[in-house]
Amino acid sequence: MVRTRIAPSPSGFLHIGTAKTALYNWLFARKNNGTFILRLEDTDAERTDEQYVHGMCEGFKWLGIDWDEGPPFGDVPEKGNYGPYRQSQRKELYQKMAYQLLEQGKAYKCFCSKESLESYKDETGNLYYPGFCRNLTPDQIIEKGNAPYVIRFRVPEGETIVNDLIQGTVYFKNSQYDDFIILRANGDPVFHLAVVVDDITMKITHVIRGDDHLTNTPRHIMLFNALGASLPHYAHHPLVHDEQGRKFSKRLHGANVLDWRDDGYLPEAIVNYVALLGWTSEEENREFFTLPDLIEHFSIERINKSAARFDRKKLEWLNGLHIRNLPVENLRERLLPILEKHGFNTSVKTKDWLSKLAQICQEKLPTLNRVVFLADFLFKDFDIYETEAEAKLWKSPETIIIYFKNIQDKLSTVSTWQHDLLKTVFENACTELNIKLGALVNPTRLALTGKSIGPGFFELMELLGKEKTIERLSRAIEYLQNKGGITRE
Repeated sequence: MVRTRIAPSPSGFLHIGTAKTALYNWLFARKNNGTFILRLEDTDAERTDEQYVHGMCEGFKWLGIDWDEGPPFGDVPEKGNYGPYRQSQRKELYQKMAYQLLEQGKAYKCFCSKESLESYKDETGNLYYPGFCRNLTPDQIIEKGNAPYVIRFRVPEGETIVNDLIQGTVYFKNSQYDDFIILRANGDPVFHLAVVVDDITMKITHVIRGDDHLTNTPRHIMLFNALGASLPHYAHHPLVHDEQGRKFSKRLHGANVLDWRDDGYLPEAIVNYVALLGWTSEEENREFFTLPDLIEHFSIERINKSAARFDRKKLEWLNGLHIRNLPVENLRERLLPILEKHGFNTSVKTKDWLSKLAQICQEKLPTLNRVVFLADFLFKDFDIYETEAEAKLWKSPETIIIYFKNIQDKLSTVSTWQHDLLKTVFENACTELNIKLGALVNPTRLALTGKSIGPGFFELMELLGKEKTIERLSRAIEYLQNKGGITRE
């Protein structure tokens, strides 16, 4: 049975790259009726922060990436039979495995201080261990008494082969690895030991992770072999790069997955886009996928080797598609918190009215947050008109006033305030004034909304209502009269 995992370190927010790794593991597990495991690599107490634990789990839940086994979070209790799922609660197990390797001669005690090794660097400037304690005799070890020590893994001679499902077969000479630490002097495990022990005891079958871990994999394979355990299948996917082609920095807006939630993006769109950052469907040129679609089509074989560059315009385009794919009632419920957050009292509106609002904005929303611009005039009055639109649409105040008074008189007699009837009234006015429909609609939109663009005109008039429409036409007429020094009749 397929068992995959995501094992983030809770020392920061849920990075977009971590979300991609989690998604690929989740999709592979779901595609194969397997198990997806969330565990936290929190052995570094100084870097672990519970607010990040909360933020990461919140990010996974927002994306819809649920876990079958994992630690307790909020209202979700710990679940699974291979816990605990936090490394900080598994230290005794790691220590047991480290000392098992020590007893078998596959690891050894190293008494060298960190300071004494600072001058040993390879040709690239990285520290390496010269092996001073590798061949200490039992008597020499006894002579050390109670001196502090770390436990180092004894790297074997030869080479290690990584049979990677994405990268292919990769060969590593073991000589490029020094005898690495697996247990610190204070008894804390190093990442390499902890991750391997967890993968063994949690019966992980597939390790799908970023290709920055590829050079760590030989160390892990050595440990699997030393512990007499079967290897999982490895698949190292490309990292996410920013729009300049560099590794996506944590400092960039959008590196935190929850930035996209705050910016009004749908989790469905983020999941869709992140999946495409390295994976392509067998259906040529297809880019729109729902979550069930991704589960159906996803395969490791279709993951590319090369890094994908983040494209915010493409993400926004996909987000718009997903918004238009939502049922109106669903979209309404997602828009309400945003409107409320910006101080608009939606409780005074009926559900039917709010559904119509969602419907008329749906085609024009690149993000959910855009609804504030498209609909603010429906909740509050405004004091200014768009400067450029005013100069273009109201450049002849006397003429526009004539238009507005004509349509205002006609609208005041309308008894049923409904889209088709309103359109007919405007068409009749245009016939009478001998102008095209746009010549009346566009200046009137500016009078009613303060803007030159927005939702469908007759739809917004229907939502604005008769009283407010006539009132705003009166305000526009007065404004134009004052601005142009026109005498009121």
